[in-house]
Amino acid sequence: MSKVNVAVAVADEAQGRIHEIAAACRAAGLQHRTTLAMVGVLTGLVETDYLGELKAVPGVLAVEVRRRIGN
Repeated sequence: MSKVNVAVAVADEAQGRIHEIAAACRAAGLQHRTTLAMVGVLTGLVETDYLGELKAVPGVLAVEVRRRIGN
């Protein structure tokens, strides 16, 4: 398994529960680094095998894998 950096977008209607959603994301395998509450985004690392579980967390709108470009 390999780990990837991700940005997790929280749905607008769930932003008031962002800390609960962050806890659920951690339980789904996210190594949580940052909570950007003002914009509804969580960042961190996750094993690629757990991307589906992360996307299935209630309140998660999308999970973007951040890829490096260049060398």
